[in-house]
Amino acid sequence: MADNKIAMRPDVVPYLNTGTSESPIWTQCGDGWKKFSENPNAQTEDTKYINSASEKTDTVSYKPQYSFECDLMYTDPTVKKVYDIAKDRKIGSDAVLDFLIVDEFDKNEDGTMTARREQLAVAVSSIDGDKKMTMSGNLNGQGDGVKGKFVKATNPAEGASAGTFTPDEKNGGAEPATLSSKNTSEKDTLY
Repeated sequence: MADNKIAMRPDVVPYLNTGTSESPIWTQCGDGWKKFSENPNAQTEDTKYINSASEKTDTVSYKPQYSFECDLMYTDPTVKKVYDIAKDRKIGSDAVLDFLIVDEFDKNEDGTMTARREQLAVAVSSIDGDKKMTMSGNLNGQGDGVKGKFVKATNPAEGASAGTFTPDEKNGGAEPATLSSKNTSEKDTLY
């Protein structure tokens, strides 16, 4: 009988690109971040056939959303990037950030880990605090993400990327920024 193992909170790690789309710098959302909860928001559709007494429900799409809460740790570049979007009242593509969600529990023999790169629109709903300031809201999915592999850097210098993301071959090597600028087909999508 195989051991059943349960992933722990530190095993699912969000990273934010604090660099550019051409030269990403993957910075871990760690200190300051108190909540980063994924809701895939499966969208369903019911169908009842004329030869059936009961309906069937199919999952037809997803509307992913991550709810977050963090201390306003303004020296952390990931928190500051989200804060600046809210305070500068950025909208549209100016409010979209490049995230990478890494499943560290899904480590391969070569040291790579399964990761999903997603474009997420920042929607801060509250910046508040009686003593310590906090920020909360949602990060809303912008279409399909890209599945790939993440390799952690060994002792990265301050300001350097925490690792490297490589899209899976079945994604055609496409990155989310590329996907959002064209019509996607099934071979390009994550799910």
